[in-house]
Amino acid sequence: MNKRIPDGISRVLVVEGNEDKYFFSKWLEHLGRLEEFYFAVCDGKDNIANELVSILSDDNFTNVDHIGIICDNDFSESRKGQQAFEVVLEEIDLANQEVKNHGPPRELPRPEQPRQPFGKKPAVSVLLLPTDDEDGMLESLVLKAIGQNDVMDCVDAYFHCLDDAGLELKEARESRGRLSVYISGKIMAEEFATNDDSRRWFLTQAVDMKWWHEEDMWNKPVFNDAKAFLTQLLD
Repeated sequence: MNKRIPDGISRVLVVEGNEDKYFFSKWLEHLGRLEEFYFAVCDGKDNIANELVSILSDDNFTNVDHIGIICDNDFSESRKGQQAFEVVLEEIDLANQEVKNHGPPRELPRPEQPRQPFGKKPAVSVLLLPTDDEDGMLESLVLKAIGQNDVMDCVDAYFHCLDDAGLELKEARESRGRLSVYISGKIMAEEFATNDDSRRWFLTQAVDMKWWHEEDMWNKPVFNDAKAFLTQLLD
């Protein structure tokens, strides 16, 4: 028996890592729909095919109506500039071929563009973060939602200082670093934090902080595309 997808679940979200899983599970919890999803964590785009093979081979696959794949819109240097959406399509092809050779007669549809569901039972759609045509990651999207404010001015000054000090900053890590520094500033100010917030330093914990809810972060306009993506999965 191969059963990881719980009975009664018809929606699957494939995400790159545990931080992504936590962020989107908290969002779905906010929407009151978390219990309708199964999360598959693939630990990077190069492992999407492995998770899709497991989903295709699952005893409860026939109950799945929607599969959403969420990944950062960055690319590995080893792929020589290959775009993230192309990587996802390749991973879908690899999974289909693997199951065709060794598994039950099942196949996933191949989306033609991001954020649009393709096929039926299951429909497959892909969400790239922060946007379809902008390099970055989930943290980049969150930074856009935060926008520019007094605390972010301090973050900018900190990174200017690092640059002046001659540090070679890795572009792929900048959004994550900026968000971590921003959260640390929020932790220090009593007006932005509760006592529990003192232990929260990362994106996965930011969504539980006082300021996140007081600033109504889930409803920021820059999240609209991601929210529409989730809504499609819920239809």
